[in-house]
Amino acid sequence: MATPPVLGGSAIIRTGALSMLALVAVGATRLVHGSLTSHATDRATYGLVGIMLAASMVASLLLPGGVSSGLSKFVAFHRGAGDLPGAWAVHRFLSRLGLMACLVLGAATGLVIQRIYNLGVLDTLTLAVLTATYSLYTVDKAAMYGHGLVPQYARIELATSALAVVSTVVVIATGETAYLLPLCLGYGIFVGLCRHRLRAQRRREGAPEGGRFDRRQVVMFAVLGSIGTLASAGFLQATQLLAGHFADPSEVAYLVAAVALIAPLWFLPRALALALFPAMAGAQGAGDTTAVRRQVDASTRALAVTMAPVFVVGLLATPLVLGVFGGDEYTAGAPVLRIMLCAAFLGTLQVPSVNALASGPLTQARVPVISAVVGCLVGLGVAVSTAGSMGATGVGIGYLVGTAITATIPVVTVWWLHRLAWAATLARSIGVVTLAALVARLDVLQTWSWTAAAVTLAGLAVTVLVLNGDFRKLLGLVRAHRGSGYPSAETPA
Repeated sequence: MATPPVLGGSAIIRTGALSMLALVAVGATRLVHGSLTSHATDRATYGLVGIMLAASMVASLLLPGGVSSGLSKFVAFHRGAGDLPGAWAVHRFLSRLGLMACLVLGAATGLVIQRIYNLGVLDTLTLAVLTATYSLYTVDKAAMYGHGLVPQYARIELATSALAVVSTVVVIATGETAYLLPLCLGYGIFVGLCRHRLRAQRRREGAPEGGRFDRRQVVMFAVLGSIGTLASAGFLQATQLLAGHFADPSEVAYLVAAVALIAPLWFLPRALALALFPAMAGAQGAGDTTAVRRQVDASTRALAVTMAPVFVVGLLATPLVLGVFGGDEYTAGAPVLRIMLCAAFLGTLQVPSVNALASGPLTQARVPVISAVVGCLVGLGVAVSTAGSMGATGVGIGYLVGTAITATIPVVTVWWLHRLAWAATLARSIGVVTLAALVARLDVLQTWSWTAAAVTLAGLAVTVLVLNGDFRKLLGLVRAHRGSGYPSAETPA
């Protein structure tokens, strides 16, 4: 079989840019949906909608989350090794497993949440459909990335996100209460279009048959991936369920709004993850561990220096952000949002390290899973012990503690394994965000004013000044390795 072509560093950047564009569309859809719903309902109703969304996402992580990770890793791994039949064999096996799991989870989620919250028939049905379609969405998106079909994925994502936004506007404007229906429509059409494109790609490549793969390794990784994603991403969604149990119904809306507002801050980290994970898996398949080291080094530095200013502004301008999102009654939730912002910043820094470990052998892939489980359990313990007296704020504190543990272990492990030199960069970025969190406690920043605006601009200026040297080093690193590559199936040889 012919040697697979090489995708250079500039192509990784293009893939990341396309991923970023698609994720902006995804985030905009959720923001528009959340903002319109919060304005059209009271806080208790909006909190219930958030709980239903969280339940669908948690369910999607039970097995589809691991199946998605397996598709991204092993399809790219076999392509990187020049084994197209093996790549499609993995795809068939995991895709069928994912489909069965998604249908079962959809029905189960609808029934469970209906019993707990006494949902009506329409809400129960739409929740079941949303769970199934969103789960399939994550599976098929991973397959598109694994096969290197990123431009095609981005076009489908943009189109279906626009459809979901328009549908949300129609539902709100007509006074209907089927708030989950627009998302069901968007995810369902996404799945149909992606599956059509994947079938066309297989025909174009000659529909290779007879592929072999290590089924035990794939299943083990899918199980580990499910546990890891459930304990990390599932923990974030579970905070809304915890708030629904421990906090006052009106306070649940604060946490739901915080989760919706921190979602756009994951655009860059998630775009990097979507591009880097199959890239690293392809490099592992080609035996090029040096490429993995370069990728995790540059991407960690990039997240530290680019995301720190964004989080500093978010911490200082929280009342303004909440007021625009949900109205003046939501500004009282500023402490909750600030805690969640701090947790999200730590979560973003770990993304390249988690991908580097997960793309490697199972001994390394276990590390982020173990850290996520430990962090989730500790965080849940803190949340349960503090939520009774502190409400949504206590749940946020639990999430912050758990995320700190989850993020630290993979970052330290990768730093040690690859002997990387970005400890000072991470310390400076974490330092400026911590300082902003402390400054945000001043009385003048509890409401939005011209003084608060001046403090926010000053905080941004200080952050840029402190990280200026790190940014220059990052640019030099990118220029030095722009031509480096790893095997891929997309670019012609």
